Formats: sequence, structure tokens, C-alpha cells
Amino acid sequence: MNLKEEISNFKSMVNSYKLTNLMITANNIGIFNSLSEDTKNLEQIAKEIKVQSDRIEPILNGLVFHKIIEKNEKGYYLDEYKDVLLKDSKFNQTGYIDFAQTIMEKYNNLENAIKDNNFSFDNFKELTEKQAESFMKGMQANAISQAEYIASKYDFKNHNILDIGAGAGTYLITVSKKYPSVKGKMIDLPQVSKIQNRNIEKEHLKDRLISISCDYNKSFPKEKYDDVFLFAVVHQEPKENVKKLLNNIYNILKPNGRLFLTSFFLNEDKISPEFSVQFAIEMLVNSKNGKVYTHNEIRNLLEDSNFSNIEKIDEIPSPATLYIANKII
Repeated sequence: MNLKEEISNFKSMVNSYKLTNLMITANNIGIFNSLSEDTKNLEQIAKEIKVQSDRIEPILNGLVFHKIIEKNEKGYYLDEYKDVLLKDSKFNQTGYIDFAQTIMEKYNNLENAIKDNNFSFDNFKELTEKQAESFMKGMQANAISQAEYIASKYDFKNHNILDIGAGAGTYLITVSKKYPSVKGKMIDLPQVSKIQNRNIEKEHLKDRLISISCDYNKSFPKEKYDDVFLFAVVHQEPKENVKKLLNNIYNILKPNGRLFLTSFFLNEDKISPEFSVQFAIEMLVNSKNGKVYTHNEIRNLLEDSNFSNIEKIDEIPSPATLYIANKII
């Protein structure tokens, strides 16, 4: 790479914030909700979102340039990214854009978080119910494909399942809809648990599922389970908390019970894969004590808690990795 290319690439990296802000702004003013697979002209969109047409035209054209939306002689429409932008799509990612905006605001304090670890705060424990709904909307879209993968690959017939830090409840709800014999419980923070119970009721699963408010670091269920779900949780906790949590899970699993665990793990060099490297930086501003673990670190923690037959599955549709660990008696 010559000097001219170095400078060009370097400036492109520095300017990458512009695309993120473009997408956030488009989402906030309602452009993505206005667009569909049918073409709308500039005036139609402006009227729907109540913004002057000359003020949104550069935004729309910027989105076209980046191939996020499409444009023809009649106007603008969704094509390549329709599955993640159509407002009625189950894979809609606009909630994730909302969450990204929250994270970007925190990134402005990255320097303070590095210099003073007391500056960082736990993003989840300080969520309001409204913020929790926004966060869960984004996480649900990501979780659906993973949940469907797990429900299709593994047998849960007649199983009793505990879902710890269940998010929108997507995993347990998806598995329960596929297996009518499944019963289960979600545990989470109070503001999140309320939303989970609403989702359970919406899916007509109140006779088999429930969510309760529970801080797993302070108390833990006593009943026995065939499976425990621990999705996107371990990176929120320091090593000593993860070890305690895994020990508690092992104790409440039935003989031959299974732990399904996901997170964004680092390779042993800690400079790959890309998503996990970036996520490790994000954790500095999101959590005082959270950590992105390496694959060896999580395997060792599982083995120290007496789990065996540990299987690593990279095929799950996500930047995350799925581990399945067993309680063999």
C-alpha cells in the first residue's frame, strides 16, 4: 500500500461514524418505517414523516449511495435490506439501531471509562422499562434465527427449561412453540421480567411459561431442570461471578441435563474475531466488571464446574458461539 492509499484508507476509517449517524437519523425521523418494497416519491415520504422534502432528500440519497435503500425514476424503495428494515418483518433491526445510538453515546466516554473503572456502569441494571423495551426489540431480531436453529437441532420434548437473563424471551418461547410439552421459567431484572411476561401472554404460553424477577448473583432457583439457557450473559460478569453461576447451574440440572451457553468469545490471540474485539471495547463503557472471555477461558470455567462432553458450535447464525455442556452422572 502506498502513502496515498494509506491516507485514503485511514480517512475512511475515521469517517465511518458518518454512515452510522446517517442510519440513526433516518431511523429516528421515520424514514425506514415509511419505506416499503413499493416505490414512494420524495413528497410522499416527506408528508408521512412530516419533514420538508429538501431536508430529507440528501438523507435518502445518502442511503441510496450506501445501497441501504434503492432509487428509481419514480422514487425510493427497499430491496436488498428489506428483511431487516420492513417494519412488519420478524427480522426487523431498527431496534438494534436504537440500541446502537445508546452505545455510541457511551462511546463518547470511552476515555473516562479507561482511566476510571468506577466511571463505567452496568448497562442492564440501570435500564428503565422504556430503555429495556428498545434494547429487547433489537436483541429479539438477532435472537430469532439462533432460537430457531437451536429448536430445530436439539430435542426438548417433555423438558423443563430455565432461561437465565432471558432478554425478550425469544429462545424459550421459540422452543416452547415447537415443543408443546416444554415447560419453563425465565429469570431476569424486574423491568425486563415484566416485558417477558407480556411476551409470554402474547404468545398464549402462560400455562407453560413464566418469568420472575431474580438477581442470579444474589439468589437462585432450587427446582431441577432438564436444560438451562444462558445466552449472552457471561460477558456481563467477572470470572468469580461466572464460576459461581456455572456451579449453581450444574447443581440445579437433572442428571444428563444440558447447559446451552452463548457469548462473543475471543480467540487466544485476543485480536480476533473482529466482532469480539470490538465488543471487548464496548464492555469498558457498559460494565464495570464485565469481560469478553477467550474460548479456552470459558471451556476451563465449564470444566471447573464439573461439566463434561463440552461441544463448541460455530454454525449458529450469529457472531456468537454456542457451547453445550452436559451434567453426566
